[in-house]
Amino acid sequence: MKLKKLYYNKRGTDKLLSVYWFAILFIVAAGIIYMTAFYYGKPYDVRNMEANLLLERVSDCFSNGGRLVLDWKDINDGNFLEKCNLNFNTEDTNGWKNDQYYVRVDFYDINGNDLGKSIQVGNSNLETFCDKGITCVERQFYTLDSDNSQYIIKIKSIVRKTEKNE
Repeated sequence: MKLKKLYYNKRGTDKLLSVYWFAILFIVAAGIIYMTAFYYGKPYDVRNMEANLLLERVSDCFSNGGRLVLDWKDINDGNFLEKCNLNFNTEDTNGWKNDQYYVRVDFYDINGNDLGKSIQVGNSNLETFCDKGITCVERQFYTLDSDNSQYIIKIKSIVRKTEKNE
């Protein structure tokens, strides 16, 4: 009979357990809200990916399957965007005037001697800010022409868009 009496005297444990239950729920909810705000709080910075894609498109414009395209000598600053099917127009954000991209393509023979052919399109002022928050990607590749002469093509692509990624 004494055991029954002890059992009946512990009625407050349910109320005490519910206080801890709500405290745990609050901690879990606060953690989820904090992690979500931390993850989605900053914009995605895709400038590096955009610069790499631009670089790949330019390299595909000059070389196909390891061979130079037949009209590579005809491509110049004036017709580069049209020949390579590129568009440097940007959305009208923060007063941008289509000055967010820059591409430079330099051609060398296999010994590293400059061929005197260089293509520069876009905002050339961006090149001086590569160390100051602007995304710059530079690569080179080797290719052959129709006479099996070997060339080195160096491409530098720059994407600014710093206002969107601060």
